[in-house]
Amino acid sequence: MSTGTLAERIADAADALTPTERRIAETVLAEPTALAFETVAEMASRVETSGPTIVRFAAKLGFDGYRDLQDTARASLADELRRPTDRIRRPAPSSGWEQARANALGSLDALFAGIAEDDIVDIAARLAACAGSVWVLGAETSSAPGDVLAAGLRLLRPGVRHLHGSRADIAIDVADAAGDDVAVVLDVPRYERTVIDTARGLSDQGVIVIAITDGPLSPLAAIADRWCAVPVAAVGPFDSTLPAVALVELLLAEVADHLRESATARLDRTEALWAANDVYLPGEDPSR
Repeated sequence: MSTGTLAERIADAADALTPTERRIAETVLAEPTALAFETVAEMASRVETSGPTIVRFAAKLGFDGYRDLQDTARASLADELRRPTDRIRRPAPSSGWEQARANALGSLDALFAGIAEDDIVDIAARLAACAGSVWVLGAETSSAPGDVLAAGLRLLRPGVRHLHGSRADIAIDVADAAGDDVAVVLDVPRYERTVIDTARGLSDQGVIVIAITDGPLSPLAAIADRWCAVPVAAVGPFDSTLPAVALVELLLAEVADHLRESATARLDRTEALWAANDVYLPGEDPSR
């Protein structure tokens, strides 16, 4: 029987869910209060399906019926109410500037309210201890956090491979992937086929896949050994990458802490090479 939080169970079962069951999953994740207190008939009416379909959905997640599913939702809701989610506000200001600012700050609040320090520490430890290569792959919409992660890791440890280019280029690169490697894959809706297919291929090759994505219904959540959810807020016409960049910076700080001695020596050698090759303008601080 499946175990874990409701979100984790949905992620584990995501590939096996029918379109109707995915609609149920989206509803219970978006409206946990409805699941916690509504009857089977009320939930079925909300999702525009039948009561037996709701019960089958609960069973597919490993619950002993709808009541068991509901009990888990109520426990989860109680935990949520103890977290500082009341900091997240969505005001309706008159200007685009105010809306963008509110969404950006709200997305960071949501990130820190929803992520556990233990998860960051554990993922960073895997990246620090990896004996093989660390692969970084970000979709076009996640290129900013992917670039930050790859650049930071390259300064801290050897064996970092940042995947770029066409499907053919990426396929050639990942042919070298092996079971002692770790991959960090970043993508949010709309998911890129190349990113999802590459993550699945890396997993099939025995690589530990860590996903940074939007939630348990992401196709990456079903593939990954570990995944972290980042809120996706709209800033203007585009989705904000700010929460993902913040999460990546938390990971880099923890990796640096794990690798303090070797990373210090590596940074010293890098600084010396930068100086010898006249990389920075006179008087510029290369740490900026």
